[in-house]
Amino acid sequence: MQVEVLEGETVIGSAVLVHLDPPMGVAFGPFTPSTQYDRNRHANTVDGTYVDDFGKSLRVRADQGGEIEAAAIAIEDWAESLAMRELTVFFADGNDYRALFSDHEEYKAYYPNST
Repeated sequence: MQVEVLEGETVIGSAVLVHLDPPMGVAFGPFTPSTQYDRNRHANTVDGTYVDDFGKSLRVRADQGGEIEAAAIAIEDWAESLAMRELTVFFADGNDYRALFSDHEEYKAYYPNST
């Protein structure tokens, strides 16, 4: 699922949430920053070092279903050491998570009788 990450009304990047942790209600995937992204202001972890919980100022909007009610949002920025960035979204509502990901292979593997 494609999502945009916003600070206020400013898009700071996008991500494709391709991996799940169904019992935790978490989805994550590669994060692509926009020109408005600032790792010192937005990333929770920079090259393996926890910096701060900047996710409180962020929100996530899905390409399908609009804004996601997230309990937490985290950006891990490994740009200098591994040339990658990742977005993790912790869902606040299990029903939203199920609605968005019930057809996902990782969801079905954990909840085989859910469909």
